[in-house]
This record gives sequence, structure tokens and C-alpha cells, in this order.
Amino acid sequence: MSKHTDQALLEAVAIHRERLHGAFLQGQGAARRPVVPVLRRLVVSVVVAAVVCAGCVGVSFVRSMLADNAAQQATSMSVHQEGP
Repeated sequence: MSKHTDQALLEAVAIHRERLHGAFLQGQGAARRPVVPVLRRLVVSVVVAAVVCAGCVGVSFVRSMLADNAAQQATSMSVHQEGP
């Protein structure tokens, strides 16, 4: 039974050293975790902003095309009315 207890103690010490080594290299676990949600929010925000900008550009383009077509039709109607 003594051998089993010694083996468990050695494994616990090894795991503790691995965790300390990881914490030393990467920082405390609680400090690492919030980065992922923040990055996810940032990416989602950028995507939503890009979609909104694309929608604004699309609406502006369609309005411009409709205004150009209306102006062209008004010009062609006035030319046809002035004709012989």
C-alpha cells in the first residue's frame, strides 16, 4: 500500500509541476478565457458593420440608378414632344 501512495504522490507532483509550467508560460487560466468571447464579439461586430455598409451602398446605388432612369425618361419624353 505504501508503494501505491508513493506513486500517487509522484503523479500529483508531476501534474502540479505541469500546471505551474503552463501557467508560467501562458498566464493564469482565468486570464486566458475571456479573450475568446471578446474576439468573437469583435469579429461579429465587424461582420455586422460590413453588412450594414454594404446595404447602405446597395440602397444608394439603386436610388441613383432609379434617379438616372427617371431623368433619362423625362429627357426623352421632352425630346419626343418637341419633335415634328
